[in-house]
Amino acid sequence: MKLKIYILFFILCGYNIQAQTLTPFTWQHPQYGGHALNCTRWINAQKFIAVGDAGTINLSSDDGATWQRVQPFTIVDFKGIFIKDSLTFFIVGSLENGKGEIYKTVDAGETWEMVFNNITMPLKDIHFPNDSIGYCVGKNSRIVKTIDGGDTWNDLTNVSSISGTLNTVWFLNSDTGYVGRSSSFSMYKTSNGGLSWSQVFGYGGTGCYTIKFLNDTLGYAGAYNSRVYRTTNAGLTWAQQTAFQTNEEISAIDFSDLSRGLAVTESYIYRTTNGINWGGTTFLGGNKVSGAFSPTGTIIVGDTHGGIFKGANFATTYNNVNPQSGLQVFRRIKFVDAQNGWVGGEGYNILKTNNGGNTWTVTNPTTYIDYVNDLAAISASKIIVATGSSEGKVYMTTNGGTTYTSQTLSTTNRLTAISFPTASTGYVVGYNGIAFKTVNGGTSYTPISTGITSNITEVFFVTHLYGFVVSEFGEIKKTIDGGLTWSTLSGSGMGTTKQIFFTDISNGYTVNGNGEVFRTTDGGNIFVSAGQTCLQTPFDMQFINDSTGFVVGSFTNAFCDISYTTNYGSTWQSINLPYAYAGWGVFAFDTANVYLVGQNQSIIKVGTNGVITELQKIQLSKNELLLYPNPANNQLTVDNGQVKIGTFTILNTLGEIVFYKQNCIALESIDVSGFASGVYFVRVNEHTLKMVKE
Repeated sequence: MKLKIYILFFILCGYNIQAQTLTPFTWQHPQYGGHALNCTRWINAQKFIAVGDAGTINLSSDDGATWQRVQPFTIVDFKGIFIKDSLTFFIVGSLENGKGEIYKTVDAGETWEMVFNNITMPLKDIHFPNDSIGYCVGKNSRIVKTIDGGDTWNDLTNVSSISGTLNTVWFLNSDTGYVGRSSSFSMYKTSNGGLSWSQVFGYGGTGCYTIKFLNDTLGYAGAYNSRVYRTTNAGLTWAQQTAFQTNEEISAIDFSDLSRGLAVTESYIYRTTNGINWGGTTFLGGNKVSGAFSPTGTIIVGDTHGGIFKGANFATTYNNVNPQSGLQVFRRIKFVDAQNGWVGGEGYNILKTNNGGNTWTVTNPTTYIDYVNDLAAISASKIIVATGSSEGKVYMTTNGGTTYTSQTLSTTNRLTAISFPTASTGYVVGYNGIAFKTVNGGTSYTPISTGITSNITEVFFVTHLYGFVVSEFGEIKKTIDGGLTWSTLSGSGMGTTKQIFFTDISNGYTVNGNGEVFRTTDGGNIFVSAGQTCLQTPFDMQFINDSTGFVVGSFTNAFCDISYTTNYGSTWQSINLPYAYAGWGVFAFDTANVYLVGQNQSIIKVGTNGVITELQKIQLSKNELLLYPNPANNQLTVDNGQVKIGTFTILNTLGEIVFYKQNCIALESIDVSGFASGVYFVRVNEHTLKMVKE
């Protein structure tokens, strides 16, 4: 099966789609993404490629100085690359659930073609000894082979008699090759094209993570504890070359010629100038996973947070060309207008933008802030931050982040949330029921009592007098006099409330720990169910008007990244991104401008432009594409008028292909009676629609 995918760089699609399998988006921060870069390769001249988690593909044509981030077309974690020539290369990846995919390009990455897809093949590495024959290996002893240049693949898993997680593969010719696995007795060899394997040796009982041959006889392998092994007789014998004691695995080995090479571990780069003696250890701060070395001496190293470290002339020093990457979590994003916004997170991470997020600038207090739990964006130059450090401190800037001042509101309790309904009046809450109010824009604060003694996790004020607080156990308190008195709101079956948002004093929403939303139209006296989101334990919620709102967050990495409604919660749609982390914060101006922040210092922008009607109808070249009945029970009909449909695919919510057909006519009827009940995504050519199977 093949799937042609045309790649666009940072361009939102011009057609209207609903509940896309993958919604196009703009990664605003870090510039080249924040996912792990599991494999990097030199292509030719000054060209490099780096691939990684959540469908990440980055391409460079200027020796790694700048990169183009390919708009992701899959959610699999890419693990391996094989460069056949300057135009043709393969990438391979998988998901934790076992789904594996192989893609091929013949135009240097402008377009990609899926050449393999299997839900039980967690693949990790790929190698071709010649134009026709190739091998791919992965977890659970998986081995697949092609004899037609990658167009079709055969499963050798059950006949190969080798077990464990296979990390790396290299073949010297059509029949003779090596694989490395994670468990003991780590390198195995085949002489009959993968039909049978024999142990070469076990690296002292440790795993083998990378294999690279420079010619038919000279090769290298990387193992645990920073051990590099070398063979000069095509793998008949291997000699240990390093004696470093780091408790780290060699995850990548690359050479620019027969003498100069590098080996990468999580924290170190080892270098050799003669292929025998290794030294020049460079500490890079951890989290490194891949490395590539060009003949001109340029080194590219990728890390687990999207960092791209470049060194020139066989360097011992490296510069991160994706400098905004990192491991910290961004928790909140707030805008004061369409251009001016703020982001807060862990560490020295308070950022601002004055151009709608096209660029973000770090503006840090001089004191390290452990956690920015919440922030109030009052103007383009003023924010107040509630911190989650051991002391209950607020930080404030009035000059756009040039300087900050701090106040300690509690010496023992952390602050959790902040709400400023006006520029002068604000409220801050925290652990053990602490709550504070300011009426002078944060110059000073006065303690107030809400009647809650447990941790207060949320605060939301509609006006300077009218507001709500939520405890860690979901208890909701309401005040109409600026915090002087509080009443308890009761709602049957609401569960543990996690987030609360009101658009005015009457209309508001809550969401509980199971992602169920409740709505009130009378100021909270009565709440009714307003639907179920796709998320668990939501971290943030925002409504832009009474009918339209967004929810994000989960302690697990949900397939759905943003859940939103445009009809008062009657139905909830999903924005699905190739984004491996659960979002922490959301802010939206409208359905076309939605911002999401989360792990690995990420800020992305996405839209729900052109939401499709319940009839699931879109316009394609002046022809209406119809999907009916929807929901479907036994038969599903796809009607494209007088135009042939072409390629037709149905995927489940895990992104797994459950139905595929090529050369479809204009009117197709598909038997879905055997499908499990639930939501599916119907991909017709380049368009995607949602289908429900009853």
